[in-house]
Amino acid sequence: MKKEACKSLCLLFFLGISFLSRAQEGEINIKQDPKIDSLLNKKIELDRLRYSKEYFTLQLYYGSLKQANKTLEIAKEKFPNIPVELSFETPNYKVQAGRFKNKIKGLKTLDTIKRTFPSAFLLVKRTP
Repeated sequence: MKKEACKSLCLLFFLGISFLSRAQEGEINIKQDPKIDSLLNKKIELDRLRYSKEYFTLQLYYGSLKQANKTLEIAKEKFPNIPVELSFETPNYKVQAGRFKNKIKGLKTLDTIKRTFPSAFLLVKRTP
């Protein structure tokens, strides 16, 4: 019985001390160079500009003109609601489909297109 009473008293003592003890309170003053805010605002503006020029497209083919034309025709036939274009990049031709601002929408469309064009992939592009 004495051991239990002693344990209870010790427990109460430690609980009382922990209840009464508090964290230190203080005040923090931060001195910052005003150029930091200016640089941060410039960075935000550059990111906005970059984001406004960035979009996603699906590359269906990269290679010879003959196969590129075949790929273009198949894509237009199977996916009439997605704009498809043929472009030239020395020494090959590219067939790209869609222009998505949202990456998720591009990936969902890619899942559909991969059934016809298994080597298709999502590509990030920027307008000049």
